[in-house]
Amino acid sequence: MLITRSLITASEARLRKAKVQPARLDKQLGDGPLALTPERKKERLRTLLAQTGNPTIAEIGLERIIEGNDLDSVNYLAKGTAASRAVCRIQLKDQSSNLVGYATGFLIGPGVLLTNHHVFGEAIEARNSLADFDYELDVDGNERPAVHFRFEPDELFYTNTALDYSVVKVAGRSIDGSRELSEWGWHVLSGEPGKGDPGEYLTIIQHPAGELKQVCVRENKLLKYLNDTVWYMTDTLAGSSGSPAFNRFWQVLALHHSGVPKKDSRGRILTKDGKVWDESMDESLIAWVANEGIRVSSIVSDLQSNVVHHPLIQAALTTQPSAPESIVRAPAARPAGAPPLGFWIEQSPSGASLVVPLSVPADLVKSVLPAVAIASVGGGYTSGYPKSSGSNSEPASAPTLAPPSLQTGLPIEAVHIDQTTLNSRPGYRPAFLGSGSLIVPLPKLSASLKSKAAALKDKPDQFELKYFNYSVVMNRERKLAFFSAVNIDGAQQQDVGKREGDSWLRDPRIDEDVQIGNEFYGKQSTFEADRSRNPFDRGHLVRRLDATWGKTVTDAKAHGDDSFHFTNSTPQFWSFNQGKLLWAGLEDYTRDIVLKDKSRMIVVNGPIFDGPDAPVGSLPRPSDPPHEDPAFGGIRIPKYFWKMMIVVRGGKLAATAFIMSQRDQVLGIDRIEESAIFEALSAAQVKVFQVSLADLSAFTELDFGGLVQVDTHEATAAGPRAIESFRDIRF
Repeated sequence: MLITRSLITASEARLRKAKVQPARLDKQLGDGPLALTPERKKERLRTLLAQTGNPTIAEIGLERIIEGNDLDSVNYLAKGTAASRAVCRIQLKDQSSNLVGYATGFLIGPGVLLTNHHVFGEAIEARNSLADFDYELDVDGNERPAVHFRFEPDELFYTNTALDYSVVKVAGRSIDGSRELSEWGWHVLSGEPGKGDPGEYLTIIQHPAGELKQVCVRENKLLKYLNDTVWYMTDTLAGSSGSPAFNRFWQVLALHHSGVPKKDSRGRILTKDGKVWDESMDESLIAWVANEGIRVSSIVSDLQSNVVHHPLIQAALTTQPSAPESIVRAPAARPAGAPPLGFWIEQSPSGASLVVPLSVPADLVKSVLPAVAIASVGGGYTSGYPKSSGSNSEPASAPTLAPPSLQTGLPIEAVHIDQTTLNSRPGYRPAFLGSGSLIVPLPKLSASLKSKAAALKDKPDQFELKYFNYSVVMNRERKLAFFSAVNIDGAQQQDVGKREGDSWLRDPRIDEDVQIGNEFYGKQSTFEADRSRNPFDRGHLVRRLDATWGKTVTDAKAHGDDSFHFTNSTPQFWSFNQGKLLWAGLEDYTRDIVLKDKSRMIVVNGPIFDGPDAPVGSLPRPSDPPHEDPAFGGIRIPKYFWKMMIVVRGGKLAATAFIMSQRDQVLGIDRIEESAIFEALSAAQVKVFQVSLADLSAFTELDFGGLVQVDTHEATAAGPRAIESFRDIRF
């Protein structure tokens, strides 16, 4: 019922196409050391440091992972218990409320549950079904009373057939009204790929065949990654549909959905006891050769591309305070009769863990525990000690803790800009890629554009605002940049850690009133679900990471911080700015190129002002007449943005250009009520196109000089090419 033959057939086809032979791979991997690269070792060490706060313990833990040692800290079990709370049994009921089957699901945000598409293929299938939490045994072996919640698919339901997943809203209060869903917390899904290494074991928490909650710990060896799936061995319990597969750090790596079953000589699927399986039986009876899970990174990418506009999905994907370990959920109080287990699900770029506070005598704490800081829900830093009721101060007996950057080597730095030295900034370097024919001057403004340029106060004949590693030329009428140009050196990139918050400044070298500041962008909270008051982010033109390079870490940080000038900002619809496959995705693509070969690149980008209009989902022709950009909050919002990348290939320059359109979101925003702005902007999709430099010049009225002759867009006459994935890019 849950696993159909077509689903199994599809998994088998993927297995054959990928040439994965589980038995052979398992034999090759064995139970010995993992072949981790130095980079992966560093990532894993950072994760362990973030978890333990103790370099010695972290080093020991890393060696155990690498050497295949199954010994682990006993708190691994406590963390697993905490991780299991957000996992529930699903009772599948038809329209007449008849029970038709079981599945598993788990919470990934406040009120958001993730399971398989083949569990909930349509919203109507969730309407009468139930989510059962705490359907499990307690520490004494007694069955705990299950708590039942209804689904609310009318509030949120999204499904993806290809990735075999669905998300659906769960009611905030239990059916009997006694419990709040928030008590069970949730797991934050990380979009970062590669959260596990082939050869290590995954842990699957599940409700097989609708039974009490169970765990499969050491029989799920990760075999191989495919595009959207991951393969892992199993020869014990079959993972129930919709179960989370966790890595070593209790971070969700995959959504279990199917696998390749063992078959007899006639091709019939076999059960564990050697009998022939049919679809009237539950999937847990199948003798699986290998299991297949949908990669969480693919699920996050799809959510960001298609439904990130929904307030519940936005909250699920963005509820992460700015700290090395983001505390996502910490139940404030336990209801009567519930076990005294408060927990935090922590998320960081290099891993995830759960904090389970224990009651330990203060003297013992002082003598044996390292001074570890964790992030509070508000984003500040506190120790692991409980705070006094009604007080923001630590108990007198608690030790003074340094910021996490001093404990773990994971710096969290505030943005700081020294504007007293602005006039000495070197700015963009035209000869950055080489001399002679490799010189890339800044784009030239046409006569009509030059009349609109913002001149420097003390140099009225100059328009270039020079910063560290980049330059900007401003349009004083639109209060936005005509363009920015940055030099990127992959060989001098430095790891300066995360930034703590956004601190933006106006540039005093030009008039204040020709720059858009916080009076427009307002204060956007990480937890704010309703963006209707201001749905536009401060979109970096020159990204902080692109400018963050130099001979020292200190220099690189100062260079990156310099990107937080409002002259380097432009209003971008929030899903446009944050989407991994959109503007941010293209930025990551450019950065990956230079980091891979430690090479150099020049990136020039900016908005297109009053670009021609076009049919929904397409780009206009450069020859079409201008079409005034719509306004929001008194500011005209660009419909299109452009980005150009220049590198040296074979001793010659090579350039490529892109236009990214938010036209379908912003067109008409000046003609609707602001109360409806969110729905209007969220209904459309951002589009990405690769275009010729000749067309880009016509769109922007900028002169790119000889770069037009080194354009890698092979079919200029064919017009723009829609970019669906980075494989479509010609560079």
